[in-house]
Amino acid sequence: MGCINVERSCWVVLRERTGKGGEEEQRLLFERLEDDRRSLVGSNYYFIRVLDAMPSLCRIPARGNDCREEVLDHENHGISDFELEDAIRTMTGDRCLDGWYQMSGHIERKIRVLLEFE
Repeated sequence: MGCINVERSCWVVLRERTGKGGEEEQRLLFERLEDDRRSLVGSNYYFIRVLDAMPSLCRIPARGNDCREEVLDHENHGISDFELEDAIRTMTGDRCLDGWYQMSGHIERKIRVLLEFE
């Protein structure tokens, strides 16, 4: 796992899905993200993933075969821990997938506003 410094001094961790399990997880994740119009912001899909019992804001490129998942510093994007936890609490049924959750409309709006000013 490597780290790179991108977008306004936000450190991100890249998680790469490899092997059979990773490919299947990637396919299921893309299917769910494509069905959720909120998840596509700019050229990336955004979602919440629970990593080490902590919710994290993540994104993956919407196009291409890039399987790298970026774990963003959500506080640098103006999103609090409470907002991530609240989005998880409101997700039900088929909108949840093994530690993956769709972001709320509130988080989506914050990301869209931030991207407008980049």
